Parts: sequence; structure tokens; C-alpha cells
Amino acid sequence: MKTDLFDRINAENFISENDVILIALSGGADSVFLTEYLKSVKDKYSLTLKAAHIEHGIRGLESLSDCRFVEEYCKNSGIECFTLHINAPEEAKQAGTGIEEYSRNRRYAFFNSIDCDKIATAHTLSDNIETLVFRLIRGTSVKGLCGIPPVREKIIRPLLDLSGEEIRNYLDENNISYCIDSTNECNEYSRNHIRNNIIPLFSKLNESYETSFKRLFESLNEDNDFLESEANNCFDKVFNNNAIDINALVSYHISVIKRVIIKYFAKNNISLNEFKINGILNLLNHSGRMQISGGIYAVSHKNLLRIVNYDNQIKNCKFVLSKEVCSFNEFLNKCELCGKKFDFYCDCDKIVGSIAVRPRQSGDKISPANRGCTKSLKKLFNELKIPAEIRDFVPVITDDNGIIGIYGYCVDERVKVTDSTKNVLILNADLVYTEDNL
Repeated sequence: MKTDLFDRINAENFISENDVILIALSGGADSVFLTEYLKSVKDKYSLTLKAAHIEHGIRGLESLSDCRFVEEYCKNSGIECFTLHINAPEEAKQAGTGIEEYSRNRRYAFFNSIDCDKIATAHTLSDNIETLVFRLIRGTSVKGLCGIPPVREKIIRPLLDLSGEEIRNYLDENNISYCIDSTNECNEYSRNHIRNNIIPLFSKLNESYETSFKRLFESLNEDNDFLESEANNCFDKVFNNNAIDINALVSYHISVIKRVIIKYFAKNNISLNEFKINGILNLLNHSGRMQISGGIYAVSHKNLLRIVNYDNQIKNCKFVLSKEVCSFNEFLNKCELCGKKFDFYCDCDKIVGSIAVRPRQSGDKISPANRGCTKSLKKLFNELKIPAEIRDFVPVITDDNGIIGIYGYCVDERVKVTDSTKNVLILNADLVYTEDNL
């Protein structure tokens, strides 16, 4: 029996000719209705229907009964059925996550393991309202308030314009069986508390609250689509060589700037919370860096915002040192004849023990030649305006008595070349990477 509920679903938004559609079929009212709808358009679009069911191991015999219901329903409908049994409480505990989060991740991992063109889930307008309230209470952005997207990659959600009550009424009127999850009445779960205790209060203020929410979702999504479009245009203009042009970025509205930052880090597989976004916004006003996670930092320097993975860089590089010793006169000839500027040279006879090269260390100090002072390397690097993200990769040259120079920048007063120098040591220090870095 057909219903006007089916007519309110615009199949062209979700379905293409010859699609193989996997239905997330729990056996509950919404997923059974979704299956009934897809069965009704199967021949029109030449669809191949499959179903996937996960038995979560939470409700004992009731859960197993639901699984048998789904298998029998699919058999009678000519739909190939895939089932998976898990122990969600125990497995979630071992994984260190909540049961709801763990179950959701396992569901989608299972769905994605089955060959299909699209995965159809039975989220409804009622689910969308619950999601909005849930996110609103916990804190979210405009994008978060937009609710559940009707299409995301290969996942389709055809029922977002229909309420759960409408769907149950249709199934009851047409004598179509479905399962009832007894845990839906358990208010220990956040969503159940919202569904059972908070949402019913809305109808006391406005009996047509679902229609109002539907208009709200439409408005929010329209505004968010516009902002996302502006952010994408901005990103194309400010992004180059995996860095962001800060001067160009800050000319945009703060809403666009935040979205560009989120997009930039997402492009590098990094998610940001509100605290980190605000920290990165501060970096747009001055040079510096902010830790995002582990060795990953957001770095602002010379009008560029970049992502640097210090752990990878330190782990994947080493210094290769080559030496040349010549007389003072030979050194002068090299400089005069070749016009060559050497990155590091010093008085060879003033060196104590052996030469080594290493990255900077905490507490390092040097007395730059002809300066009459001693500085920490931190202050010297600041003075020389060496970018924060490369400071760990500037070769520090030492002998047995300490630091004798910073390769490419300065030599220590103790070993500088003077008119009385007889032999000059010329060093070349190359930084060699063993793997690709971020």
C-alpha cells in the first residue's frame, strides 16, 4: 500500500539508476519503513538492495530476537542480509570509549566493509531535532546546528523530512511489523533523556514544533552553505605550498577565517577544537607557534601560517659534516679568487679536542665574535629572526670545550680568525632527511 509519506521523499536527491544500496536495518520502525520505501522504488530505478544488521550484545535475548526478525524480514523481501554480533559494553570498555560512540564506529566500519554504491540510514526529522538539542547543550557551531546531513560521501538519509511518529503510524495502519528496543526507555543514555524528557516539552509550547525545526534546519543549512562557499573561495586565494598567507587571510570576516583554518588543518588530517582554533587565531597577529598535538605545531612566521611536525623532522634527519683545513693565505686566496662565502670557518689551532655538530640544547650559550657579550641561543636566534620551526635544525658546532659556532650565522669569539691565524678550518654541514616530513 502506497502512502503520501513516500511521495514526500525526493528519490532523485538520493538514488541513481542501478544503484546497489545497503540498508542499515536495525529492525526498528524507522529502518523498516526505509526498507519498505526502497522496495517500492526498486523496480523504477533498477536497484539492488542489501541489508546490514549489528547485534550489539546489550539486550540479551531481545537483541537476538531482533536479529532473527531482520533475517526473516529480509528473506521474505528477497534482500541479501549481512549480520554482525559484537559485545559492545565489553569491547567499548577495552577500547576506552563510551558504548554509544563505540557502537556507532563499529556499525559504520561494518557498513563500509560491504560492497555497495550507497549506504541508506533511517535517520528522521525527530533524530535531527534530538541531534540539534544534544549539540546545542554541549556546545557547537553553526555547522553543528545544521544537524544530520542528508548526504555524506556514500551515506544517504532519505527520511530526514519525516517524523518518527508519522512513520510509526504508517507501519501500524498497514500492519507492518517492526521491533521495539526496550533500552529506548532507559534515560541513562543522553539521547534517550533528550527524546523522552526534553523533546515532549516542545509540543506543550508549540504542537507544530517539528515543522518549525524543519524550517530552522533549512535556514541554517542555507546560511552555512553560503559561508562554506565563501570560505572555499578564500582558501583558494590564501593557500599555497601547504601554507596560509596571513595578510590575505585576515582581510576576511572572522567567520570565514575560522572556516579556512579548520579546512587547512583538516586537509592535513588534523581536527581542531574551539580552544585550538582561538590559539591559532592569536598566532595570526604575531610570530610564534602553538602545540596542536604531540610534535605537531601551528607556526606563524613571516606572514605564513604553517603546520610543522617537529617529531618527524627531528627523527628523520641527521647532520653530515665535511672538513677542510688550509693555511690562512690559502683561505684568503679562496675567498678572493672564487668570491666564495663560507657558511662556517674558524682558527683551526684554537679548537680543543674534536669537532662535532648537533642540534641546539636547552641552556646553550655563545659569545659571538666581535660582539663583546655572551648570549643564549634562544636570544641569538630571536635576534637573527630564525624561523621557529627550523631552529632545531640549525647545526650547532662544538669542540671539547663547548660551542664554537652556529653554522651559517656566527663563530664564537674564542675561535675566530684573526691576523695571527695560521690555519683555517672550513666546515660544511648538510642536513639529510631519511623520510618525508609533514
